Amino acid sequence: MKTRGPYKVLSSKTVYKNPWIEVKEDNVVRGGKKITFGIINYKPGVSIVALDEDKNIYLVKEFYYAINEYGIQVPSGGIEKGQSSLDGAKAELLEETGLAAKKWISLGFVHPLTMILNSPADLFIALNVQKNREPEKGIELVKIPLEEAYQMVIDSKIVHAQSCVAILKAKIWLDKNG
Repeated sequence: MKTRGPYKVLSSKTVYKNPWIEVKEDNVVRGGKKITFGIINYKPGVSIVALDEDKNIYLVKEFYYAINEYGIQVPSGGIEKGQSSLDGAKAELLEETGLAAKKWISLGFVHPLTMILNSPADLFIALNVQKNREPEKGIELVKIPLEEAYQMVIDSKIVHAQSCVAILKAKIWLDKNG
């Protein structure tokens, strides 16, 4: 019998799959108790804190279909198969915002919704960004001081999990490193 951590897996099946996500249902036993886990596998992603030389951050405002509201977040997206997370971050920043940066700093990674979602996201700071082309159609670019974005996280005006962690980590990194 297959195990997964402290669980003995009785059965595992894919209940839905499309090009972006796979939803699985695992029936397991732990300590004699049967439990069913729903797991969503989504490709790895990236989130980028894009800063200009004046420490302004570039955010994107877009419609979040799943929660039926508009939100503001750092540029974020999926990594293509075989692509490094840094190359994915560079491509995503350019695609969404039209911005490019020469200096990149890794801020580590996060796993959002660890009980149901398998979708690690690497976090980056892109320093001294410059406009390279027009942003993606349908995305509104928002440029504000990093301190204001930090306060928006504290005030729950930015609620995208990866964006919150990336902005907080970027602020700490910049406070230490200038």
